[in-house]
Amino acid sequence: MSTIDTLHHATEAVQAMERLYLELKDVKHGINFEVFQKCMDCLDDLKSIKSSLEGSEVKVKAPEVKEDFLVELKQLTLMHIPSSMEKDVCLKFQDLIQKTFEGTGVDVVYACLLTCPWYACTQQERGEQAKYNTLFVVYQSSLRSFCAPVSSHVVEKTSIVDKEWLYGCELFHFVQSLCKGRTRNVEALHCPEPAVIYQTEAWKQLGKSLHYKYVTGLRCYLEACRGQAVGGIGKKGKDGKFRLADGTTFRQLCDSFRLMNHAYNSVKGFGPCTYETSPLPDVGKRAMAFMQSMYQNPDVSKKDAFTLLLEWYEQFNKEPAPVYSKPEEVQGIVGDWHMQMRLHGRPLSLSRVLPDDLTEMCSLMEKIGGPVSNLDPAQIVLITQAGSFMYGLSTPTSDVDYLVIYAEKTEKYLTACKKLPESFESRGPTKQIEYGAYEIRCFAEMVLKGSVVILELLYKDGHNYMSPAWTELSSQRDRFVSETAIQQYMGLVKNNLHMIKREKHKDMPQERKLFYQIYHKLASVEYLLQGKTPPVRCSGPIKDFIMRVRTQPLEGELSRDELFKDCMQKINDMEHRLANRPSRLSENCDMEILTSWIMSVRGLSTVASES
Repeated sequence: MSTIDTLHHATEAVQAMERLYLELKDVKHGINFEVFQKCMDCLDDLKSIKSSLEGSEVKVKAPEVKEDFLVELKQLTLMHIPSSMEKDVCLKFQDLIQKTFEGTGVDVVYACLLTCPWYACTQQERGEQAKYNTLFVVYQSSLRSFCAPVSSHVVEKTSIVDKEWLYGCELFHFVQSLCKGRTRNVEALHCPEPAVIYQTEAWKQLGKSLHYKYVTGLRCYLEACRGQAVGGIGKKGKDGKFRLADGTTFRQLCDSFRLMNHAYNSVKGFGPCTYETSPLPDVGKRAMAFMQSMYQNPDVSKKDAFTLLLEWYEQFNKEPAPVYSKPEEVQGIVGDWHMQMRLHGRPLSLSRVLPDDLTEMCSLMEKIGGPVSNLDPAQIVLITQAGSFMYGLSTPTSDVDYLVIYAEKTEKYLTACKKLPESFESRGPTKQIEYGAYEIRCFAEMVLKGSVVILELLYKDGHNYMSPAWTELSSQRDRFVSETAIQQYMGLVKNNLHMIKREKHKDMPQERKLFYQIYHKLASVEYLLQGKTPPVRCSGPIKDFIMRVRTQPLEGELSRDELFKDCMQKINDMEHRLANRPSRLSENCDMEILTSWIMSVRGLSTVASES
């Protein structure tokens, strides 16, 4: 069977399920909701299958590590401690890690063995000391993946491989966590030399430039260590006293003492507690001796150990407040290093073409105001007057609304140690000029999701200002006509009809807007059905009718009830036309086009091709 035949069958299956969905919706009150939900889930699955077959699937996944080598890698992880990491053991680790991550599209840049010294000190056998080890791996995805327009939620989900004993994270996730003072990341960066399994030359530079005092001196690190040491296993009783939480394990007690040890070392200027527990204060020494006796003597109470932890905690709180590290210094060092890692030492080659006369663009930026007026003109990709003006449907009382697409400065983007703001808006009835400004990554993500307002920017010509980068992308506007776009247009009109039905804005100007949007978007869907980009600006009979809805009394054939019935009928007809088509468009637009465009605007295309 050919690929064409397979795709044809997938299309037929989706369309059949679309029709079943409509039938179930028509008799929804007589159908078990669970059946209706199964139908919706099945429809989503079939669309996903079709998108995979046609090549439009948006693929964003965590590295799929090879299971074949995990058993052996786990055995190795849970039988060694830093002192037993001889050269042959390290080489075995490196070989298994390389095989585990082979073919995942990422490069391993660092690997180490993390051990809890408080637990290890209570054990005599090496195998027991290594029982709760963690193999910590940092990997770097391609520059293309890093620039892809996917949501922060998806990035978070796909930046980690967590199997309890194996913890892998993408480079940017590591950078973010390190600058937040997350203990596991601090331990990994500043673990003892024998615990380091593998590190690139570029990785070594971070350890050299970022002394442990920078990160262990961060207020967020110290407060997290102190708070989690007690809060992780303690609970307040009704009498206000802090007590050990029921079910606390011996390992959790050890982890709490390790965190307390981290906090103590931080204020004393010592490195993090990663292998050796000394030096310790008197209460720490007593706690260590108690934990050692506790493991060997089950009759020793965990509550007594918790009492020692609280004693250490209270003593620590009486210590003079330390001089904290400046977060911006840490972020500066880590951010510069992160940029070099992404660029592989190559310089940025960014040259954005600006118009000879910036007067009109700068005047627009000043008129819009707010953060937009503070942008560098070279950052502006698009400025357009949006809303009813863009549709050719404005009236003298219409709002003045602008949309701006801009590109964050590439150096700032690559050196950022946290997610940067990607949009700023100013809207409301009291605003003389309303606006929404979106960074190119955020803009591209909304294009992928089929945002109607954002797609209309691509479908339309004649904006107030269009950079060469915008002209390049909009020249491919036909590639952004998809089933996702149709779904979003239909979602908007159905949502508007629902609000009209609820009489949320009855007899108010907003309700007229809801009506005219339904007619305008349904007219656009007629074009999308044919695989064409819709004319965003209205003209002819559809414009005349919408302007009547906007400006004339809602009576007779334009009465609220008549308009509602007409809209409901038109939406119902369109749904059935969509479900009875013999073919479908691509389910999604091409993410690769958007990613390439983002990289081009950021000046990273050359760097990526040379990597």
